[in-house]
Amino acid sequence: MQQALSSHTVSPLSITCYCVTLFFSVSLYSIPLRASEEINKDPTEKTIEPRISLLEPLDSARNTVSYQVTEFANWLDNFFGDDRIYDESQSSHLKLNLLKINEEGYQPRYEANLQGKLTLPNTQKRLELLFESDPEENANADNTVVEAVEAQEQSLGLRYIQLSTDWLRANTDVGVRFRSGLDTFVRFRLRGLFNLGHWNLRASETLFWRDSTGPGATTRLDIERQFAKTWLFRATSKATWLDETHQFDMGQDFFLIHTINKHRAVIYRTGLTAVSEPKMQTTGYILSIRLRQQIHRNWLFFEINPKVLYPQAEDFHSRHSLTFKLEVVFGGV
Repeated sequence: MQQALSSHTVSPLSITCYCVTLFFSVSLYSIPLRASEEINKDPTEKTIEPRISLLEPLDSARNTVSYQVTEFANWLDNFFGDDRIYDESQSSHLKLNLLKINEEGYQPRYEANLQGKLTLPNTQKRLELLFESDPEENANADNTVVEAVEAQEQSLGLRYIQLSTDWLRANTDVGVRFRSGLDTFVRFRLRGLFNLGHWNLRASETLFWRDSTGPGATTRLDIERQFAKTWLFRATSKATWLDETHQFDMGQDFFLIHTINKHRAVIYRTGLTAVSEPKMQTTGYILSIRLRQQIHRNWLFFEINPKVLYPQAEDFHSRHSLTFKLEVVFGGV
C-alpha cells in the first residue's frame, strides 16, 4: 500500500503552480517598472545595441534560416492536421475523422470522431467555443490502438485567450468531458517558441483540474530542425503529473517528417513511455509510419498508419496494427 505523504512534502504540482504564478507576477510587476524607467530616462541618452561588426553580415542569414525552420514546421503540422495548429489558429473550423482499425487480436472496427472550434463574434477573437476529441495518434506506446480509441473522450468547453503573439500564447479553458457521465475541467496553458539558429524549441506548460482526477500538470518540450529542404527532425519530451496517483507518466518520441511533394508527406516515429512509480520503468515502445495524402483541394485527406507496439503488459512482445483514416475539414486555419 502506498505510504501517505508527510505534511512537509511538496508535490511537483505545487512547485509548478508556484513557478507559473511567480512568472506572471514578475511579468506584471515589470510593466510599471519599465514604464517608470522610461519616464525617468534622459531623452538625450542614446541606447547602443551591442554588436560585432564582423558578424553583422550574418544577421540576415540567421534570421532567414530561423524563419524558414519555423515556417516549414508549421506547414508540416498544418498538412498533418496537428492539434497545435488548430489550437493556435483564431479561425473557426470543424474536423471529422472516419477510421478503420485493424489490429492483432481484435476484430476490424470502424470509428468516427469530431473536433471543432468556433471563434465567437464581437470578442476580438479572444473567446472560442471548443468541441474536442482526444486524437488516437497521441496514444501511449503501452496502449493498443483499439484501447486508445475506446479511451477517447469528447469534450465541450469555452476558451479565453489571454495572450497571443508569434512567440508566446496563453489561454484558459473551462468545460465538461463526456464519457461515463459528466466530468468538468479547468485548464490553463502557456506556450513559447524560441529560435536557436537552425533549431526551434517549443515549450508548453499545462495546469489542469478535473472533477474525476483532481489537479495535474503536463510539461512538453519539442526540439526541431529542418535539413535537406524536405526533411524535419523533431524530438518530443512529455511528462504529466497527476495528484491522484502521485506519479509521472512520461513519453519520449523522435520523428522524421518527409515532404514527398506538397500533396503527400510521411512521418516516421519511434518512441517509448515510462512511469515514475512504484519505480522508474519503461511501459512500452512504439514504431510507426504515417503516410498522408491530400486527395481533394484543402479539405479532404487520406491516411495509412501501420504501427508496431511493444507493451510491457505483454512482456514487450510485438503487436501490429493498421489504421486507415479519412479526414474532412470544414472551415479554415
